[in-house]
Amino acid sequence: MANKKVNELIKRNNELRELLTPENKAYYEKILLYMRTYGIFYDDLEIEQQLMMILQDILEAQKNGESAKSFFGKNPKELLDEMKKQLDRPSWKNIFQIIGLVFLISSFFEVVGSFSAPVFKFNLFTILFNGLFSIFVVYVIFKVLHRGIYFERPWPKFVKFLVIWLSASAIFAVFVLFHVLAPKQGEVTISSPFDWLFTLVVLIFVTIYVFFKRKKEYYGSFVFVALMGLFGIFWRLPQTKTIVEEGVLHQTLIILNIVLPLAAYILVERFVIRKSGE
Repeated sequence: MANKKVNELIKRNNELRELLTPENKAYYEKILLYMRTYGIFYDDLEIEQQLMMILQDILEAQKNGESAKSFFGKNPKELLDEMKKQLDRPSWKNIFQIIGLVFLISSFFEVVGSFSAPVFKFNLFTILFNGLFSIFVVYVIFKVLHRGIYFERPWPKFVKFLVIWLSASAIFAVFVLFHVLAPKQGEVTISSPFDWLFTLVVLIFVTIYVFFKRKKEYYGSFVFVALMGLFGIFWRLPQTKTIVEEGVLHQTLIILNIVLPLAAYILVERFVIRKSGE
């Protein structure tokens, strides 16, 4: 019920934002980003309710010929920080739910990455590390975004790009490094025919879940997982395995296995974003 209310508020917020003047819209969207990055553990419903109140105040001021900047001040950071103090402190239940969700998503995609590997195996130590490190990365990203919105001396664009590129490269390097150095004692191998059967069960479960939820933000990831799974089944089915073990077809399928899921994910995400914008 709470999630439905949050989605309704977000949708209404998106509609009302289009009524703002360009100057007021830019001003409000900084407020919106600042509040939505308070922290990943705060209650979404409370934050969206406060954002709606601020938006309605700005729209009312706009009707009276007053800009958002003159109404709330040039830098509303102090006001927003005071509003944060009025929010309920994150409950341990909410904290554990979000930590569990991030951990689950990280673990799931670690297993998905093994769908089309030569041998279907994954390392439990890698899954544990990836989950914990993912939680840390998400938390840090929220903090950096939050504090950078009203940073008094904005960095030049090339410096921002360099910092983002170096940070992303460092994060990726940590994941890869641990994947390489993870203790072999944690490896779990799923042998034939259970490898392709396991993949099939995961695909069926994911398909039912995505179509039951009907959330557009899942579609890109669903297509990525589905293609990875279908390639994995094709590699391992006794009827098709011998066809692709050698020759040009083998090399072609390896390239497609790498390129196609990622390309499909990007295309679906762009389509969903475009449709949402309309």
